[in-house]
Amino acid sequence: MEENQIEASIITDSTNGILSITVIFSNIGETSYFLDKKLTFHNGIYTISCLSLNAEGKEIKRRINIKVKPSSFPDDYIEIKPHSSYRGSLVLNEYFNLPESGSISIQYQASARNPVTGDIDVINSAITEIEIGD
Repeated sequence: MEENQIEASIITDSTNGILSITVIFSNIGETSYFLDKKLTFHNGIYTISCLSLNAEGKEIKRRINIKVKPSSFPDDYIEIKPHSSYRGSLVLNEYFNLPESGSISIQYQASARNPVTGDIDVINSAITEIEIGD
């Protein structure tokens, strides 16, 4: 099994009570990487649970779970060329019952089957902390 060639990092923005994130998926490998659109917030949609949100040590739950169909290669994948990146953005207020104020920690965590190698790739970001509200 090869070493994982994809990394995720998070940028946050909190304006007027709206909390949004951008996850940057960076291909650090020497070959193209194919990432399932469901894991990238493609078109601002959050379908597969891959975010861990916590406030005051308690998990912030998603509002709803969405049924998704299995992914089909290559139509349901985004190609990230070597040493390139893809940005996926999401408004968290639409998917989570966020507190009005306080500190929130956010981490991207996903396991995905690589459609080319068949390996399971684990993609985790560092934990990002953000203060929201007053």
